[in-house]
Amino acid sequence: MHPLPGPDPDAWDGLALQARNLFATHAWASTWWAEYGAGATPYVLCDDLADPRVVLALHGRGRLLRQVRWIGHGPADLLGPACAPKDLPRAAGLLGDALAGGRLPADVVLLQDCPVAAPWWAPLGARPISTEVSPVVRFEPGQGWDGWLAAKSKNFRRQVTKKLARLERDHDVAVRLATAETLAGDLERLFELHAARWEGDSPLLDPQQHRFTAAFAATALERGWLRLWGLDLDGRRVCALLTFRFGPDVYCYQFGRDPELDRESVGFALLVHAVRDAVETGAEEFRFLRGDEDYKHRFADDDAGVGTFAVPRGVRGRAAVAVAAARRRAVQARRGPAPEDAPA
Repeated sequence: MHPLPGPDPDAWDGLALQARNLFATHAWASTWWAEYGAGATPYVLCDDLADPRVVLALHGRGRLLRQVRWIGHGPADLLGPACAPKDLPRAAGLLGDALAGGRLPADVVLLQDCPVAAPWWAPLGARPISTEVSPVVRFEPGQGWDGWLAAKSKNFRRQVTKKLARLERDHDVAVRLATAETLAGDLERLFELHAARWEGDSPLLDPQQHRFTAAFAATALERGWLRLWGLDLDGRRVCALLTFRFGPDVYCYQFGRDPELDRESVGFALLVHAVRDAVETGAEEFRFLRGDEDYKHRFADDDAGVGTFAVPRGVRGRAAVAVAAARRRAVQARRGPAPEDAPA
C-alpha cells in the first residue's frame, strides 16, 4: 500500500489533538489504511498542506454506487475532522467545495460516528441515519479520586470498597501496564480473554481487526498513548483492559475477562483501577465509547452520543440513503433493549 497523502503526520496529529479525537490522528488513519485500504481511493482533504487547520481523511469505493467514508471507520468509535472546534465550519466548507468541484466523486458521503453535539455537517444537507450512545465520565479539575467517588451513589461506593477488599482478601492481586517487552503477550491474552467472554462472537476476533488492533497498539506504545492494563490473580492474567490516553482523555477501547470468575468481579475491579488512574493523572474524560452496556452507565455521568449522517448526491444517492435509513429503523425496532453486560 502507498502511504496516505496529506499534510505532515505530526501536524495532522496535532490537529487531532485539538479535536480531542484519537481516531482522527494520522497514526490511526495510516494504520487503518495499511490493513483495510486495498481497493479504495484515498481522499485526504486539507485546507493548506504547509500550514493546515483542517484535515478530513476520507476514502472512496464502489462503481454502481460511489460511496465515500471516513478512513478509520469500523474499528473507530468517534470520527470527524481533525481540527480545532472553532474550525468545524471550515471543515463543512472544505467538504462541500470538494463535492461541488468534482474532486470528491461520490453518490453518497457517509459520515459515521460523528459527535451529535457538534453538527458541523448540517450545511451540507446531511440526513440522519442512526444514533448511538457513548457513555463518558467527566472529571472536575482537581477533583481527585476521593472527590469523584464521593459524588457517586452510596451503593456504588459500597461496591467499590466491598468488591476490592474481598478480591485482595482471597487472592494475591497484581495490576500492571504493558511494556514494550510484554506487549505481544499481553495483547494475545487480551484477545483470548475477549474471545472467552464473548464466546468467539466479537468484531475484535476478526483476523483483520485483530491485526489492526495489534499494529495500532504498538504505534500507540511508541507515542506514549497506550494503557493496556492487566489484572493478575495468584500469578494468572484473568482480566485485561485496552485503553489509550490521548491528550486529556482516556479511551476505554476493549475488554477481556475470564467468565469463570464472574463472582470475583475482576472486570469491575480493573475498571475501578483504570478510572482512578485517569482522575489521579489529571484526565478530563474517561470515554467508554459506543455501546449501551449496563456496566458503562455504572461509572458514566453523561452521554457523548454519536450518529451516522449521509450526504446524498443525485438521484442514486438519495435513493440509497432512503433505503439505508429504512433498514436501520427496522433493525433498531427488532433489536429491543440493550443487554446488561456488567463486567462482573
